[in-house]
Amino acid sequence: MIGKSDGIFGYRVDRRKDGEGEPWIVITDYKGRDSEVHVPEKLDGISVKVLAKKAFLSKKNLKRVFLPESLEEVGDWSFAYCTCLESVWLPKKSIKLGNGVFMECPAIRRIHVYGTEAEPHYRNEANGMSQKGKADQTAALLAAAVALDAEYLLDIKEAGMEQWIQKWDARMKTVMETEDGDGYTRMVLCGEEDYGCSLEEFMKNKRKNKVRLAMLRLMNPIGLPEESEALWKEYLREHTKGCQSEEAWEVTLKEHGYEEEYFKLFADIGGINEENFDGLLIDMGENYAEMKAFFIGYKEKQMGGKDFFDIFSLDD
Repeated sequence: MIGKSDGIFGYRVDRRKDGEGEPWIVITDYKGRDSEVHVPEKLDGISVKVLAKKAFLSKKNLKRVFLPESLEEVGDWSFAYCTCLESVWLPKKSIKLGNGVFMECPAIRRIHVYGTEAEPHYRNEANGMSQKGKADQTAALLAAAVALDAEYLLDIKEAGMEQWIQKWDARMKTVMETEDGDGYTRMVLCGEEDYGCSLEEFMKNKRKNKVRLAMLRLMNPIGLPEESEALWKEYLREHTKGCQSEEAWEVTLKEHGYEEEYFKLFADIGGINEENFDGLLIDMGENYAEMKAFFIGYKEKQMGGKDFFDIFSLDD
């Protein structure tokens, strides 16, 4: 064991059975409560090449982890149940990833690949939204492969390339086209009904997940075909305020009401209209001042009209 500022790494030294070649380090476990961990390139002068099975299992405080360029293999469930894990940095090379490496990591938002050109954000003059460079978009799509239940997309070396993007979009299309009630019977048969999830709630959660996926893809449009873009925008419009189900608005308000890129996307896809505008403002109440100001300005600019502050008047 060796102490580090980032906690304590447990490890062993492995070598080929025939004794030939250089030995390497296998990280077996990590003891610490740090939110950010840097796995070292070497320990005792020997290269770190492997994370063993369950090496970081259930590290609830872990938010960011940086893995070294020397790494060649990440074992099964290495980061499983790291429920606060948000970002991972991996070298751009062929790395053997085991099963369920990021299983039950609901907070993961970026899997960065370093050794690629870091592209700056730029401004889209058409809608004023800040657009991310290719590397950052790829990081978001890589992380989303976990939510898509598609471990085959965790291909670090191919991530961001045209063929990889096509496979990513094909998987998304399959998920989006799945019936909202699909899987409920299986859940009930497995006894998970004890959690009190009705079919209606199950389907609503399915739609919310689809909304999250559609929003993520539209905000990371690298290689996105126009027809797919149109489909995902239409899906969000079909679930805005005033529709039979309002998950696109609920996700925007409750999960991202203070994040500019989300409420601007909501407006850009046509989530605001004459019929639902008053309801949107009522739902925001006294909160979400920035989003409220943007929506009011957006309606005035895009739709024309009167003084939209009139809706706050007590007079009819």
